[in-house]
Amino acid sequence: MTPVTVKINYLYAGISKNNTMELTINLLARKKSNLRIGFGMLAILFSILWIWIALAEKESLKIFDMLYFLVFLTLGIGHLIEGTGVSLVGFFGGKALIHINDKEIRIKQEPFTKGETIQWDELKSIKYKSAQYRITKTDDSTLMLKIPTDDYNRVQSIKETIKTFAGEKGIQIE
Repeated sequence: MTPVTVKINYLYAGISKNNTMELTINLLARKKSNLRIGFGMLAILFSILWIWIALAEKESLKIFDMLYFLVFLTLGIGHLIEGTGVSLVGFFGGKALIHINDKEIRIKQEPFTKGETIQWDELKSIKYKSAQYRITKTDDSTLMLKIPTDDYNRVQSIKETIKTFAGEKGIQIE
């Protein structure tokens, strides 16, 4: 059986190379925004016009003019990049993801911090309540695992995947 991967903007779900189901969600992926692209283009245009007008009025540029130019140019480029759907944090190497497979649940919500990884064989029970999982391990320690709630379909796919794997592993779900 060949590996199958389905990509839905930020969501990768399918069968991995070793024929197991897995879910990977890139939390930094953004949808394309024409509004942000337009705002970025306006900010870049404004910064160029600022320099052009300043040069037309006087012979040299002041530090204020250059600073103003750089601020609006940087703002415009940032909005232009983010508007196309590319995350600036991801562009600079940051990663935030949710990865669920038959061995573990891995959640890394912040780009430059260490995430949490929980092995399925360490779990005793899972309880879902208001966008977080209360996980009880086999050593009776508990762990709260928060999931991002900004996209309803993403939350549902996480819940369904955890429910499926927990059912297969015989883990109690509340």
